[in-house]
Amino acid sequence: MATETQCMRALDLHEADLASRKNVVGLGIVEEQEDATRQRGAKSLAVAVYVKKKLPLKQLAPEDVVPPVLTIAGRKGTVQVPTRVIEQGEVSLEPVGRESL
Repeated sequence: MATETQCMRALDLHEADLASRKNVVGLGIVEEQEDATRQRGAKSLAVAVYVKKKLPLKQLAPEDVVPPVLTIAGRKGTVQVPTRVIEQGEVSLEPVGRESL
């Protein structure tokens, strides 16, 4: 079970590596598994890796596969922070018009 602080540390340590992978359009922090955390009553978090499109593992180069967990140092040893790959689609900037100023 990862806390928000652990997820933030994992993002700080692994952001550049995760962001450089093919297909990645963003990073964040989300609930690990929405249904499971609601049933347990505990809030377990994960690092979200937003991608243009989810692809089967065999279609990805090894360096582009998102690891299931990110390892960080904790007070009592290493901590494994889970990841969630979420299909986001293409991300683009919206044009800014005078009406939005």
